[in-house]
Amino acid sequence: MKSRTVFVLFLLLSAIVPFSCAKEDEPALPYVKVDFYVNLLVYSDLQNGKSLIKEHEGYNRNGVIIVPTGYGPDAEFRAYDATCTRNTSEETTAVKLDRNNATATCPKCKTVYNLLNGYAVDQTFHLQEYAVRRSGNNLYITTY
Repeated sequence: MKSRTVFVLFLLLSAIVPFSCAKEDEPALPYVKVDFYVNLLVYSDLQNGKSLIKEHEGYNRNGVIIVPTGYGPDAEFRAYDATCTRNTSEETTAVKLDRNNATATCPKCKTVYNLLNGYAVDQTFHLQEYAVRRSGNNLYITTY
């Protein structure tokens, strides 16, 4: 009888634990509507592997970083809010692209973000990511 009780208890715990540990990634910033597009013929450096910041978009209009994850006409792209997420309770600061185009650094707190995944190098903070949809030569960047 005792072994059956232990077995039932084990089944109950194994059914509950996966749900209690599953936690969605919370948004890094308060919701802001993002809805704009860029033309790859105008911003041709994107197809050559260079990231860019589209100014006056995103949270507090700090800009949105558009990052190519490949080269050429079939390159895919990611987009992140340029607002540093380390100190969001204080005045927000926009990150600046580093010369290598693979990272961005906050000039205020010196947090370095990897632009391939949006996370800070120390993995404690991440930039807010936006959806990117490509149609022909246009990239449409929107809030999820």
